[in-house]
Amino acid sequence: MSRVQLALLAIAAFTGASGFILYSLGIGDHHFNPLWALGTSIIFLIILLINVWMFFAISGEDAFKWDPDS
Repeated sequence: MSRVQLALLAIAAFTGASGFILYSLGIGDHHFNPLWALGTSIIFLIILLINVWMFFAISGEDAFKWDPDS
Protein backbone atom coordinates (compact mmCIF):
# COMPACT_ATOMS: atom_id res chain seq x y z
CA MET A 1 0.00 0.00 0.00
CA SER A 2 1.45 3.37 -0.99
CA ARG A 3 1.70 6.30 1.36
CA VAL A 4 -0.99 8.18 -0.59
CA GLN A 5 -3.42 5.28 -0.23
CA LEU A 6 -2.59 5.05 3.47
CA ALA A 7 -3.27 8.78 3.84
CA LEU A 8 -6.62 8.46 2.07
CA LEU A 9 -7.55 5.53 4.31
CA ALA A 10 -6.65 7.54 7.41
CA ILE A 11 -8.71 10.48 6.15
CA ALA A 12 -11.70 8.22 5.50
CA ALA A 13 -11.41 6.72 8.99
CA PHE A 14 -11.09 10.12 10.67
CA THR A 15 -13.98 11.62 8.70
CA GLY A 16 -16.16 8.59 9.39
CA ALA A 17 -15.40 8.72 13.11
CA SER A 18 -16.05 12.47 13.20
CA GLY A 19 -19.33 12.04 11.35
CA PHE A 20 -20.42 9.29 13.71
CA ILE A 21 -19.63 11.41 16.75
CA LEU A 22 -21.46 14.42 15.32
CA TYR A 23 -24.45 12.27 14.40
CA SER A 24 -24.45 10.73 17.89
CA LEU A 25 -24.49 14.22 19.41
CA GLY A 26 -27.54 15.08 17.34
CA ILE A 27 -25.97 17.93 15.39
CA GLY A 28 -28.56 17.58 12.61
CA ASP A 29 -31.43 18.20 15.01
CA HIS A 30 -30.35 21.82 15.54
CA HIS A 31 -29.76 23.03 11.98
CA PHE A 32 -32.55 25.61 12.28
CA ASN A 33 -30.76 27.45 15.11
CA PRO A 34 -28.27 30.00 13.67
CA LEU A 35 -25.76 29.56 16.50
CA TRP A 36 -25.77 25.78 16.14
CA ALA A 37 -25.44 26.16 12.36
CA LEU A 38 -22.46 28.48 12.79
CA GLY A 39 -20.83 26.14 15.29
CA THR A 40 -21.42 23.15 13.05
CA SER A 41 -19.92 24.92 10.06
CA ILE A 42 -16.83 25.79 12.09
CA ILE A 43 -16.52 22.15 13.19
CA PHE A 44 -16.82 21.00 9.55
CA LEU A 45 -14.12 23.48 8.54
CA ILE A 46 -11.82 22.21 11.30
CA ILE A 47 -12.42 18.61 10.17
CA LEU A 48 -11.54 19.62 6.60
CA LEU A 49 -8.33 21.34 7.71
CA ILE A 50 -7.31 18.32 9.77
CA ASN A 51 -7.97 16.07 6.77
CA VAL A 52 -5.72 18.21 4.54
CA TRP A 53 -3.00 18.29 7.19
CA MET A 54 -3.21 14.52 7.71
CA PHE A 55 -2.97 13.86 3.97
CA PHE A 56 0.23 15.84 3.52
CA ALA A 57 1.71 14.67 6.83
CA ILE A 58 1.23 11.00 5.96
CA SER A 59 1.86 11.02 2.21
CA GLY A 60 4.76 13.47 2.34
CA GLU A 61 6.46 14.06 -1.01
CA ASP A 62 4.62 11.11 -2.60
CA ALA A 63 1.54 13.31 -2.99
CA PHE A 64 3.34 15.38 -5.62
CA LYS A 65 4.62 12.48 -7.76
CA TRP A 66 2.80 11.29 -10.86
CA ASP A 67 4.41 7.86 -10.71
CA PRO A 68 4.81 6.69 -7.09
CA ASP A 69 7.31 3.99 -8.13
CA SER A 70 9.83 6.50 -9.46
